[in-house]
Amino acid sequence: MRRTTITLLTLLAVASIAVVAVWAQNAHYKKGPSVVDNGLTATATGAISGLGNGDVIVTLRFPNATGTTTCTNQGGTQAQGQNPATPASVSGSALITNVKNGTVSFTVTTAVPSNPSPAAAGCPNDKTWTAAFNDISFGSGTLTIRQDDGTGNFVTVLTTSVSLP
Repeated sequence: MRRTTITLLTLLAVASIAVVAVWAQNAHYKKGPSVVDNGLTATATGAISGLGNGDVIVTLRFPNATGTTTCTNQGGTQAQGQNPATPASVSGSALITNVKNGTVSFTVTTAVPSNPSPAAAGCPNDKTWTAAFNDISFGSGTLTIRQDDGTGNFVTVLTTSVSLP
């Protein structure tokens, strides 16, 4: 009887420690974040402590970014687009599976936005011209850190406002 009680108490103690390790979430930046403008993409880097041991998804979003464009006709002639603030919502995510002792370093880069329609860029017409972004102005965005809560659901543990001129 005594041996069974000790075994059960030991198992209970181990189980409670495991739960604390998964749920420990006092996320904070150990380094950064820093965000740089790469022209058509943006990249955020940093390090976070105070996480649990579950997988982490880092997402960088600039929902109101705008871009300058170049219009090109069928003959290859190029002209600046006439709409200098063509909408270009951009985002990127990175899944990190190697969380060590509740700490992780990250780098996440937004995807290159899809090119706008010729009409959105202000090209002479939609039939013989194409449009392409040549630079993005990112403005304000968010960096969101989400972590697996142990059940396969990712919950937000840290959200930070970021901006690029």
